[in-house]
Amino acid sequence: MKLLIAIILFLGGCSFIFDLIWTLYLTFSNNVKQDHYGDRCRDFDTMFLLIPAMNEFQSLRKNIPYLMELQKQCDSFIKLKLVFIDDDSSDGTTTLLQKYAYHPNVIVVHRVKPNAQQGKGPALQEAAERIAKMNYSEDKTIIGVIDADSHFDANYLQQVVYAFNHSNCDLLQTRVNIYNLEHNIAAMQNFEFTIYNSLLQMARTDWGSSLASGNGQFMTLKMTNKVGWSSSLLEDCEFSLKGLLKGYRGTFLNTVSIGQEGVTKYKKLIKQRTRWCQGGFQCLGKYSKKIVKSKSIPSIVKTFVLLFLLIPVFSMVTTPASAISFIVLLLYMKTNAWISISIIAILLIIEYLTNTLLILKQWREAKLDEPLKFSYLLKILFLIDFYRWSLAIVPYKALGRILVGNQSWSKTSHT
Repeated sequence: MKLLIAIILFLGGCSFIFDLIWTLYLTFSNNVKQDHYGDRCRDFDTMFLLIPAMNEFQSLRKNIPYLMELQKQCDSFIKLKLVFIDDDSSDGTTTLLQKYAYHPNVIVVHRVKPNAQQGKGPALQEAAERIAKMNYSEDKTIIGVIDADSHFDANYLQQVVYAFNHSNCDLLQTRVNIYNLEHNIAAMQNFEFTIYNSLLQMARTDWGSSLASGNGQFMTLKMTNKVGWSSSLLEDCEFSLKGLLKGYRGTFLNTVSIGQEGVTKYKKLIKQRTRWCQGGFQCLGKYSKKIVKSKSIPSIVKTFVLLFLLIPVFSMVTTPASAISFIVLLLYMKTNAWISISIIAILLIIEYLTNTLLILKQWREAKLDEPLKFSYLLKILFLIDFYRWSLAIVPYKALGRILVGNQSWSKTSHT
């Protein structure tokens, strides 16, 4: 029993130390920064924005007039075309989109069952195949993927076009912000996306390639035609991995962001993250050997990608080890209260300090105009650990779905 406890404490300690080292690297490394774009080397003139729209009537009713006006604002630097993908909607989305189907710069893709509602990947792929038949130049056309509830402006797209024109990248992921911060769960997601994931993506870029990650992803038409989307439950990750294997590399744009609505209900958050995690397991099983054997992917990129895919696997061991370690410390208080309290206090202080450093680093790197509110910082510091622990069940649920052969896809409901 003592040996087992010692092993568990060792694993819990290793997990904490690794997380601390990684956080300090993201915070203090001078290489974790916005990628530098050089002289103009390309000239993109057209952008297709793919907007999956399964039961998005409320969001589209508000956003379509703005998107139509946005097309005019973008004329000076890119010809913007909107591609709405109606995935057999039942809430009025189909009727709404039919009103815009004949606009010269709008394409509406209507999908019907049994092919519809099989995931975001198949929906995007059908739209991509439609565009491929239009004979646009692969070297002058950008494909973007945004959510129906996205908030962005012309400057956002101009920065995206600039990054493509002044680099050789074929994939670009932008920073994502959550805008409904009045909900605590949404505020925690904002820390994940705006702070941690942004620093992580800049580290990936420095190591060799960023990955597509949900809303606000862009790629060249050439990459879209050569790679394509598949039916993975984590379609953006799979697209990135397939691209890496074909020699395509990505960059991350931290200077502008796209806003989206965060999930506000715990059960729906767990459902969303379980789908993402199961998709990660699918990618791990399908592409890990191919990545290891690939001669075109640099070793450092292989390491980064494989560690990313293995995080859920590691967490299934380290999470219970950390929980048991904490329980042991609490039990140890019976005989050595001050030592136990001191250890717990030190661990909490380190956690709060490193999270503060992460936030300050990203606030500086992203050149955020709004001041960092002390109330927001306190909310993050005191709730983020509860939030992370609340997600501890996710990899087990994802594994359970795999074991019973459940690979069904369901759209995330944010409210």
